[in-house]
Amino acid sequence: MHFDAHVHSVASPDSELAPLNAIAALKAKGLGVAFTEHVDYVTPTQGKDMTATDAPMASTDFIYDFNIYPSQYKSFRDPKSVLLGVEICLNAAYYPLNNQLAGNDFDFIVGAVHYVNGVDIYNSAIDMEPENFCREYLTYSKEMVEYCGFFDTFAHIDYVTRYSEGINKVFHYKNFSMEFDALLKTIAERELAFEINTARFGNPNVMVQLLPIYKRFHELGGKYVTIGSDAHTERALGRFYSNAIGLANMAELTPVYYCERKRYECK
Repeated sequence: MHFDAHVHSVASPDSELAPLNAIAALKAKGLGVAFTEHVDYVTPTQGKDMTATDAPMASTDFIYDFNIYPSQYKSFRDPKSVLLGVEICLNAAYYPLNNQLAGNDFDFIVGAVHYVNGVDIYNSAIDMEPENFCREYLTYSKEMVEYCGFFDTFAHIDYVTRYSEGINKVFHYKNFSMEFDALLKTIAERELAFEINTARFGNPNVMVQLLPIYKRFHELGGKYVTIGSDAHTERALGRFYSNAIGLANMAELTPVYYCERKRYECK
């Protein structure tokens, strides 16, 4: 079975997608769904703190509705078609909370970097000097992969390009080969999957931009990819899935999904 392994439904604060609609829409496309609702514990002053043992909850936290997820979704759960997971923002200061949450009964844990040393990429990337911020993002991502050992796939390597055209122009493997290699090798050594996120695949240049990164992941020992649309709407579900399969094939990587935290090859 092939899965769209990155989907946000109404349980996440930025989506109004009804879960049954997502299930039906992807079934019509021959795909299963892995719900990956948001968990971003954040504060305006947060920074990297490798010694932190706890962190206060804050009004700015961007997390799924614990009243409905996953309790109200458990009746949909089916190892052949509907998986329940979370997308956890990787942050050392919130490691205890995230590690505890990841130990719950989920099929799949997505590890994502949305903040870099306390800087919100979504709101702040446009103001950053592109080359310096790319290096900082890749270095921080490598540190978080090393530090946070509770997730299954590393999400959207190109997330940092979504909100800044300046960053998008320079975010190529050849420009940051040392930083990319350190991150990709760390993912490979831990036998984690590396997500192919199709959110930007409407731009034909994106696969050209990403292919060298995934090929290098393979060269450094990487084996597995998950494929996710990062959908927040029904229209986005399963988008460009065949393109992602093509990218995986060109990079000699195996598409996989996770059920009860165990890895299975997509077939």
